[in-house]
Amino acid sequence: MDQPRTDAAPAAKPCCPVTIARQWWPVLVPPAVAAAVYLARAVGWHQAVEKQPHEVIALCLLSAAVAVAAKGALAQRDRFCLVLAALCLVFLLREIHFPGAKEVLYGGVAVIGVWSVLWRRRLLPSLLGQARGRWLVITVWAYVLALLVQRRALKFLPDEEHVHIQLEEVLENVGHLFLLILGLL
Repeated sequence: MDQPRTDAAPAAKPCCPVTIARQWWPVLVPPAVAAAVYLARAVGWHQAVEKQPHEVIALCLLSAAVAVAAKGALAQRDRFCLVLAALCLVFLLREIHFPGAKEVLYGGVAVIGVWSVLWRRRLLPSLLGQARGRWLVITVWAYVLALLVQRRALKFLPDEEHVHIQLEEVLENVGHLFLLILGLL
């Protein structure tokens, strides 16, 4: 009987729909949360989606994300965590709503963007082929949806004129939660 060759390279695992679904299921979270906002309004749970509680939740999530990412940057000397901590801090400052907060957001994101481009060779290895890269894309997706709602680009949604503020706040918190998860990876 012939023995199988052991010197051959192992066969690459095919990319099947189940594997993709296991890795990318968080992409469905923002649309599911948006549907939950509509459901909460339909059953009369207006307090669950009001703006004020979500403003407080945003502060808590972003504070935790700053702490987790800063710990990763300091303890593990992880450059990605350093950039992430800076981004979370800029978002946290924006959520505090002080005069000039919007300018801090735009300026901070621009500086972090330039910084990331300059460090791209150092940052890419920690993103490629790992859960971090996937979660970064998923986090951006959540924030893009929140921005689309904020800019009123989704006017085709039912009752959009009355629900857009709640949708924006809840979707932003999903993005903040994903930032925290990204810091934990």
